[in-house]
Amino acid sequence: MDRTKTYWGGEVQVSVEPHEMRMSHWVYAPKIADISSGRVLLDLTGKLWDLMDVTETDDALDLRLRKYPGDRSEVKLRVQRNGRVLMISGRPVDGAELERYLDAAIV
Repeated sequence: MDRTKTYWGGEVQVSVEPHEMRMSHWVYAPKIADISSGRVLLDLTGKLWDLMDVTETDDALDLRLRKYPGDRSEVKLRVQRNGRVLMISGRPVDGAELERYLDAAIV
């Protein structure tokens, strides 16, 4: 996985900070920043959340996340292009409480 990648023509940067949870098991914790404003939209660096995939559309970034150790279902987090709104299950979530919302979304 690339450590840093930009989306929407350089508007948003997604980076991952790998950290080893146990021998040979790495978690790639994501951080997303709005490049033009310098605002950090989400920062899970050092947390148990692993970025599995990012899908880009004209309107949104869809991130697939799973929580270490990965024995439960993944969570899909959407970042809307307009307004940079974070959404889980079609509902906007407060970035300051993102981990609580992610934990609640695990089935």
